Amino acid sequence: MKNRSRIPIYSILIVCLVLAFFSTGRFLTSYFSDNPNFDPPSELVRSSATSSVPNFTRSSSRVNFNNIEFTPWDVTEASKNIPARAVKPYTIMIYMNGSDLESEHGAATDDLIEILESGLKSDYANIIIFTGGSKAWQNDLIPEYDCVIWEVADGDIYRLVSIGLHNMMNAGTLSGFIDFSMYNFPADKYGLVLWDHGGGSISGYGHDELFGDDNMPLLDFNLALKRSAAANTRLEFIGFDTCLLGSVEMAVIAADYADYMIASEDLIPGDGWDYHFLSVLNDEPNMDGATLGKAITDYFMDFYGPRYFDDLNMSVIDLSRAKHVMYALGALMEQGASSLEGYSTDAFKSLAKRRSATKTFGEGSPRDNESDMVDIAHMAQMLADIFPQEAAALQAALGNAVIYNRNNSNVALGGMSTFYLYGGKRSADTSLRTYAGLEMDARYTQFLHDFVGILLEGGSESLGNIDIVQRDLTIWRSLTQSSDEFIMIGISNDILSDFDEQKWPKIGNYNVCMYKINASSRGNFYAIPSYANGIDCDLIVLINDEFPNGKILGMRNKNGSVSQKGYIAVEPGDDLGFYYQTWSGGWHRDDGFVVEGELEIEWGSLVGEDVYKSERSVCVWGNCCFGELVKGCE
Repeated sequence: MKNRSRIPIYSILIVCLVLAFFSTGRFLTSYFSDNPNFDPPSELVRSSATSSVPNFTRSSSRVNFNNIEFTPWDVTEASKNIPARAVKPYTIMIYMNGSDLESEHGAATDDLIEILESGLKSDYANIIIFTGGSKAWQNDLIPEYDCVIWEVADGDIYRLVSIGLHNMMNAGTLSGFIDFSMYNFPADKYGLVLWDHGGGSISGYGHDELFGDDNMPLLDFNLALKRSAAANTRLEFIGFDTCLLGSVEMAVIAADYADYMIASEDLIPGDGWDYHFLSVLNDEPNMDGATLGKAITDYFMDFYGPRYFDDLNMSVIDLSRAKHVMYALGALMEQGASSLEGYSTDAFKSLAKRRSATKTFGEGSPRDNESDMVDIAHMAQMLADIFPQEAAALQAALGNAVIYNRNNSNVALGGMSTFYLYGGKRSADTSLRTYAGLEMDARYTQFLHDFVGILLEGGSESLGNIDIVQRDLTIWRSLTQSSDEFIMIGISNDILSDFDEQKWPKIGNYNVCMYKINASSRGNFYAIPSYANGIDCDLIVLINDEFPNGKILGMRNKNGSVSQKGYIAVEPGDDLGFYYQTWSGGWHRDDGFVVEGELEIEWGSLVGEDVYKSERSVCVWGNCCFGELVKGCE
């Protein structure tokens, strides 16, 4: 974790003159809830031509925003005492929803310090920050139950205005911040950075601790941009200091409002971006979004370095090419949908086996495996043998759109993801309705419906070898001496090893089940279904040559709608426990224990204990079945 020095209380910006009118002739129209759009002065409108895709045009007239809550705040009133500013090369807006990342770990405070220490000269850029969404800030400056807009200038932070407590996941809150920043801080180029957690193309952005952990789905984000000044004055870039939002769906939405997008298709560490990147504007203040995006990516990758344990990934996307990728994705999966006509079980098995092998982001244990974001390049590679022309076209479109990508994966990634439902079939109805509402390519949307229809209905017949995509050895124990229920206390994909010689993991006095979730050049990653301090989570473990017994990286909370950014450290005094699958198909939660000292994994034999073994098979439908329970020592 970065150095968590407290932010000193800097001098508050004193407004010496209350201006009745802005001297530059800038103005704000009245902000009415029934007509929340601004009509910007014509001199502020900057157009940017985007390449058209004749066969895929996402018409905003088809998108239904009727059920989205849009609660505006009074931008005109908040702007009364803001003096007129000269035009600068950049205005960068940072929407900092602190959430538990700040209240529990001080991550927002760390990044504010980086911004202050970046050395950016205020002549070259306005840095405007909106804070809120956290029940506690780990500094003595930012209030908890208030949304405040700040300006950073030459290493100091100034409070511009307090607007009261608002839900930062409401589209109206974000829209108002964009309007406030673009009108009060004119610039040649505008950038918008979203700071917090991210949940991919279904769940979207963030969660506000002060409003029931509410999040902002992609359609809400779309509405925020549509009703903001960005609808008339294009942004140079949109950036996501979050997990999982480097998707084609997000890029298609952003393409109507910005020229470039900087985002990760994968999970990112809790420390997020390295905001020292702002210093590059001192040497080239007029750089375009592509150049600045490359700097953001390089600073991000270099901050963590080659020895960082987990996967790192960041892309710069030319948004004028985003719809080409969506169109090519639709063309590829139109072939997949055609093969499924008549609910063809054989065609489904062929597609599902490839889906199960496709690089997926945000996966956890079986209790938390519903992100379903996949790398588009790897997806096309998996399908190239059956749809070669369409797969090649998608790869080409992706290569044109992703103009810069750095990652440390052992799989060749393309730098942009898409939603491909498989693990999250428990919430399939809701996810498919949400996806359909995004109005992406109709052919891909139809494929998802067809594929999931067979996914949900199939798999009841007896499993043949061709249906199996994974085999594991599992170890079971009776829940109590008098119980007929069994719980799984160990799982290993090495089903050929001699049980008598096999070593099994324990934490404290508890056997644990480690589910493999990722493999990379850094080793194998496992998730242990757990709970800590009353919150369900996965304990993430790395095993490699350096840590043959396993290194506990930390906890990743199960927040349902969003994926935890980074890991939460396990600390002495934490109440920790584990979940175990039951033979009857449910989950058993143990009594847990209080952590004392550093948490470590120990390995030992189960020979001599009253245990049973069984082979676990996972089929292409994502279902699992178990073989006969056999006494472990027999």
